[in-house]
Amino acid sequence: MDPSDPTFQTLLVENTIDLLSELRDRTGMTAAIAVLSQVERRGEVLASLPGLSDHGYVPRVGFRFHLHSTAPGKSLLGHLPTTHRRRILKSLDFKRFTDRTYCDERSLDKHLRTCAQNRCVFDVGEYVDGVNCVASCVIDEEGRPLAAIWITALSVDLPEGQLSHYAKEVILTAKAMWNRLRDANNSTSMQHHQTMERAKKFIEQHFLDEGAVRHFHRTIGMSDSWFRKLFRDKYGIAPMSYRLQLLHERACRLLQNTKLSIKEIAFQLGYESQNYFSRTFKNTKGISPAHYRESLRS
Repeated sequence: MDPSDPTFQTLLVENTIDLLSELRDRTGMTAAIAVLSQVERRGEVLASLPGLSDHGYVPRVGFRFHLHSTAPGKSLLGHLPTTHRRRILKSLDFKRFTDRTYCDERSLDKHLRTCAQNRCVFDVGEYVDGVNCVASCVIDEEGRPLAAIWITALSVDLPEGQLSHYAKEVILTAKAMWNRLRDANNSTSMQHHQTMERAKKFIEQHFLDEGAVRHFHRTIGMSDSWFRKLFRDKYGIAPMSYRLQLLHERACRLLQNTKLSIKEIAFQLGYESQNYFSRTFKNTKGISPAHYRESLRS
């Protein structure tokens, strides 16, 4: 699972938003979920649900927050491998937001070592005075951080003395999210596996029909780019390249087993001209059809 992959992010939100809602309802606090942004110097909010209080802080979806001064940011950093974490720390600007903000690499790194052990991180007015947060990480079976979830509220509603109490709720929700996400990913992966097997079989049966192969993705409700990515990930070759491979394998058999002219073979394979067939065959096989046939006779 790649947290920076938009497909993963959609899977994450769609399969855990109800758990985030339940966390909000149990605590009464604003609840949110975020991942590391692609540049890895910010966190990015994927979903947020306002708390039940009449007042409070609600991060907007898409907001990119600092890592060094927020509970979710520190939670994500704390669960990264040491070398990866320190590489990111060296790239941060450590802007001071309040008197409690960690403003240097060494002190923050020392603080982060306890984050993974405790499974929770606090932000006591480090980003905004009077706003407190409790965060935990959704981690996979290898301990890698996939996302951070947190609750946040004004200190009058979420006082520092009660952060540890609420941390238990956040940690339990993070664990439940991983279980849900793992099951959803396995289910989605199986569906993709079966769909790509069906696509491969279709191409093998219809490789002479270029249009049918080119537009197969429409019959399964996928975009062309997403279909090509899944097919390439599974088989190591793009769908149309696989079709061309099958086409030229047929050409090789016809060149070897029949006395058809190269022009006739090109016609049998759906090429508009002998020259175009010869050119694409040579690009694929490294040898022209005529020379290929001659090599079989020598």
